[in-house]
Amino acid sequence: MYDGDLAQQRTVLLIGWRPDAVKALERLGAEVTCVLATSDDTRERALLLDDAHTVPVRDPSSTEETLAGLERCGMSAEDFDVVCSQFEFTLVNGAIVGGARSGTTPQDALALRDKDLQKRRIRAAGIPVADFRLIVHAPELRHFPHARGVLKPLANSATRGVHAWRGEDERAALARHLEEAGALGPWLAEEWVDGPELHVDGVVRGGQVLFTSVGRYVQNVLAIRDGGIVASVMEHPRHRAGLYDRARAVAEQAMKALGHHDGVFHMEVFEQGDRLVFGECGGRIPGGSFDEMIRLQHGVDLHEEWARAVLGLAPTVAPAPAEQWYGDVFLATDAGTLRSFPGEREVSERDGVRHVVLTARPGDTLGSGREASCTFAGTAVVEGPDPWQTGQRLRDLARWFAANTVVTPEREKQPMTQGASA
Repeated sequence: MYDGDLAQQRTVLLIGWRPDAVKALERLGAEVTCVLATSDDTRERALLLDDAHTVPVRDPSSTEETLAGLERCGMSAEDFDVVCSQFEFTLVNGAIVGGARSGTTPQDALALRDKDLQKRRIRAAGIPVADFRLIVHAPELRHFPHARGVLKPLANSATRGVHAWRGEDERAALARHLEEAGALGPWLAEEWVDGPELHVDGVVRGGQVLFTSVGRYVQNVLAIRDGGIVASVMEHPRHRAGLYDRARAVAEQAMKALGHHDGVFHMEVFEQGDRLVFGECGGRIPGGSFDEMIRLQHGVDLHEEWARAVLGLAPTVAPAPAEQWYGDVFLATDAGTLRSFPGEREVSERDGVRHVVLTARPGDTLGSGREASCTFAGTAVVEGPDPWQTGQRLRDLARWFAANTVVTPEREKQPMTQGASA
């Protein structure tokens, strides 16, 4: 049962800074207060929320810091009608702090974060998933029974800290490297899954999946380690109805298994013919400009639907697919200090570009895009008359941007040399 008038009276505590979430909640009439990291307390925040509606803390994923910050500001979670998060790393904290006001339990929130707990539920539900094992200490990896596989942190994102191996010797070498480096687990070891990587994004309400969007990565995301790009082209629902039916069925099974009954989701799967193998799933808006790509392709605003779920308002999902195909590309650079790169106007003038967001500024220092898919200078959404030309435009744009970017590499630390004695 949804109450169309409730939003006018609702006060919301948002844990973790997400400007689009603030805007979506306020458009629906909610009064928003945000617990955010002090590093997020910037001019952009001041344009959206005044000081009375912000609670700066060092780490908004910490329950202790969140509770202390609220108390310092003369607040408590009980002062709000709703406690929520749209940020991956604060999801569990939101459930703990909010209790019944959060609309979920800490256990279900954990299932959307911890890869081991998540895949235990997925396997128990009978959904195809890679064989996996919890690795607490690095030497245990030597006994993992798959010659090809990946090792992942339990609750990280965007390929950070992910290691892959392609043979038993590489697996043993990885175990030895982690042990010698003093790296601490636990991790999740997974059997390698063959097949193209897809992302399935959607809206779930009352346990029913109301909307799904399917995108195909131009290359599987881990290909960044070999110089690949992070880019995706939408699968068109009018041309891939069978794939959409399979994706919706898997998504609905997964949402029930994970206890994610109301909100949005971002799920990754591998396609093996007519079979979809579960990769992982988050209860969040997808990264990059995937939200804009989905809005242009399907006419669905995921931020709006997320806010409606949070506030208990009726969904308004009414997909109206565009005729053309849309894709998104992460504009990555070499590691180092950015000196210059094409501006938004220059990028927007390239073939088919419909949306540009540059998040970096000259002088920023970026890590290597080969290490983490979340390391980039910006993102762009491109349209095309078919999936092949759309994909080519994404590749061309990524190459052009990198070729026209000037980066000063960080100096490598020189080994200390012992001077000759006098």
